[in-house]
Amino acid sequence: MTTPPALDPPVHSLLARVGPKGMLAVLLLLTALVRLGWMGLRPESLTIDRDAYLLLAGKLAEGAAFVGPEGTPTAFRPPLFPLLLAPFLKLMSTSVAVATVQTSLSLILTWATVRTGQLLGQKADHKPSLTGWLAGLLVAINPLLIVYAGQPMTEILATTLVALIACGMASVLIANPPVHRRHIFVMGILLGLGALTRPALLLLIPWTAACLLFSFPNNASSQISRTRWLTSATLILAASLPIGVWTLRNAAVMGHPIITTTHGGYTLWLANNPVIQEQEKTTGTSVWPPAAFIRWEADNAARLAGLDEVERDRLQATWGREAIRANPAALERGACLRMQYFWSPVPQSQGEHQLPEAIRWLLTIFYTLLYAGALLGVFRIPSTSRLWSIWALGTILLVMAPHLVYFSNARMRTPIEPLLAILAGFGISAVIQRLRRLGLYPTYGLPWVARP
Repeated sequence: MTTPPALDPPVHSLLARVGPKGMLAVLLLLTALVRLGWMGLRPESLTIDRDAYLLLAGKLAEGAAFVGPEGTPTAFRPPLFPLLLAPFLKLMSTSVAVATVQTSLSLILTWATVRTGQLLGQKADHKPSLTGWLAGLLVAINPLLIVYAGQPMTEILATTLVALIACGMASVLIANPPVHRRHIFVMGILLGLGALTRPALLLLIPWTAACLLFSFPNNASSQISRTRWLTSATLILAASLPIGVWTLRNAAVMGHPIITTTHGGYTLWLANNPVIQEQEKTTGTSVWPPAAFIRWEADNAARLAGLDEVERDRLQATWGREAIRANPAALERGACLRMQYFWSPVPQSQGEHQLPEAIRWLLTIFYTLLYAGALLGVFRIPSTSRLWSIWALGTILLVMAPHLVYFSNARMRTPIEPLLAILAGFGISAVIQRLRRLGLYPTYGLPWVARP
């Protein structure tokens, strides 16, 4: 076996001085720089209000309630991102406020990803782990996370919450002795806030509670068995608190106890209507031509005229279900396309073909390597972290599953990007470990580099 070449002393000394804390600082700096750089290239994106979150946050900043453009109470969009953004809009311009919030969230996201990888890796060998650094790097340079950090939308907030929950799960599932119940309570709050950011994350509450039941020994005593159930109950109770506040608000001001939003009917109808079903059949794509979408929206508005928000939501949901029942083959065809768009390395949209060919290739290479690394990581994650990997895979499936039926594109998978990065960190670490055994990967005598 050949000996890896040594570095020159100055370089060796520089790497040694960096250390784990320095590596974290480098990753956080990289996270901020690439996002701020992208915002500098696309400053107009910071103020394009595609989903009306700036409008909602602006109303809150003015001292109004959570109201739509007509000044009437609304639940069409989830409330957490506008509530978070509103105080910043009172203090600074729109562009600076969005950039501040999204960059800050991105830094938390990178930290939580690194920390999760470290916790899981250290549990296996009780030493510093390369997995966390690799996962953090993959999140820091992830194109989807960079692009949506430059827009006033919920993707980065939802992804950050998932990363924090993943970090909490790593702490809980590898804890010995079991973690304090206050930790579980905080995790529950984060899960509830996730549902108020991306409604599909509501599914993570029962799934996470179920995984906690298996975090105790199978041959546990009756006292530990009671603790097992109390732990899951605490999580569910905590998650119910923010959701309960939002539901009570909706019951009071809108007359209906809406748990998440009134947006679901629209997205179901958007993905399952005769116009898009015919296009999928004849062209093999679910990407709306601009003119066709404008006509469909106008026709939709005319049919819904005079109805309130809740009535519109329910009627569109009814139309979507009727379209599915009337054409099951279209549902199967559409579901396949929606999954293709969900996982596509290159985002599918009306402007997709404007991307330069070089960028399309870079996106394809990055996400192909990420997926391959994550797939390998599923099989190479240490047995001590197996329950966490089961939770992560279940979370990925639960985030994906609604988009078999509802509208889908690559943006919808952003919440699971840190989970893919952590799994890929284990996969890449396994490759590095193999190369080390073959003498092809120099470690330079640094344990935090050498240890996958």
